[in-house]
Amino acid sequence: MENLSWGVPGKTIVRDVTLAVEPGETVGLIGPNGSGKSSLLRCVAGLRTPTAGVVRYDGVEIASWPARERARRMAFVEQTADTDSDLRVSEVAMLGRTAHRSRWRGPDPADHEIVAAALQRLDLTALADRPWKQLSGGERQRTHLARALAQRTAGLLLDEPTNHLDVRHQLELMELVGGTPQTVVVALHDLALAARYCDRLVLMHGGTVVADGAAADVLTAPLLREVFDVEAEIGRDSLGHLAVGYREPVR
Repeated sequence: MENLSWGVPGKTIVRDVTLAVEPGETVGLIGPNGSGKSSLLRCVAGLRTPTAGVVRYDGVEIASWPARERARRMAFVEQTADTDSDLRVSEVAMLGRTAHRSRWRGPDPADHEIVAAALQRLDLTALADRPWKQLSGGERQRTHLARALAQRTAGLLLDEPTNHLDVRHQLELMELVGGTPQTVVVALHDLALAARYCDRLVLMHGGTVVADGAAADVLTAPLLREVFDVEAEIGRDSLGHLAVGYREPVR
């Protein structure tokens, strides 16, 4: 991302963001609601056209790619995703294979193996034949994550992927994200999860980047006071992970 900006008439939402993500790196986007995290991800995914600046992937501007090419290189999971079709869980996950096959060819045995593996990684095998409309919010989120894994892309863009998930599945998902060889950019509200599983944190506020670096350098009491308007204490939990405690909102 180079000097990237995006907005709506009368309001700039992403402002002059320059950010490089290395191959295999997991970068966590953090910041309060309205800081521009989701809009930035949608620009990177090619779903929004920047009003200024460019997004490059391996040196190539993504604006030059057709949607099919983007889907072969990057998978994007939104905060909330829905469908009017009464697809089964396995059929939603199979949508991730669409860009990899001819429009006139149905799924082959290799596609089914890839989808089965993705469902297993997200603890969804038992729900493979469950209709979409019968799923809970967390099950729907995990199904769309399985679809993204089935795309087999080098890049993975996740917008609040732990939304609707219980604690167990939040931890399992973030272990998967932190351990994947894919290049990952993930927007998160949970600062403890971001600190534990991301290689690097990017703190956004007012549409721009205000801090970028290791969790211990970004999650500081002065920065959290400035960006989140809270008094915070930074320490370590019993497992040695960075922990953030909140005393009170700034008044």
